[in-house]
Amino acid sequence: MAGHETGTRTYVGIGAVLIALTFVTLAVSFAELPAAGHLMAGLAIGGLKASLVALFFMHLLRSGKVTWMVIAVTLFWVGILFVLTLCDYVTRGQVPRMPGH
Repeated sequence: MAGHETGTRTYVGIGAVLIALTFVTLAVSFAELPAAGHLMAGLAIGGLKASLVALFFMHLLRSGKVTWMVIAVTLFWVGILFVLTLCDYVTRGQVPRMPGH
């Protein structure tokens, strides 16, 4: 990792891509999509932006194997939490006359 620096052009390019993705997020917010479409588009764009920040600005692109293993395990568990949360969200209101609701 020592001796290899990321150039200024790379940082400016990634910054421009992040700004462009912010405008894409704004455009999607005004698009006539179903609620699930807005949710999926927002999560996809946000995940892409977070990945770019982590890979380039946090220098994870040139990290060791242990760092990548920690990232993989973390993403696995975060994925499980997202799936469980989205399953709860999607199934809300499907049980009629449920006590307490």
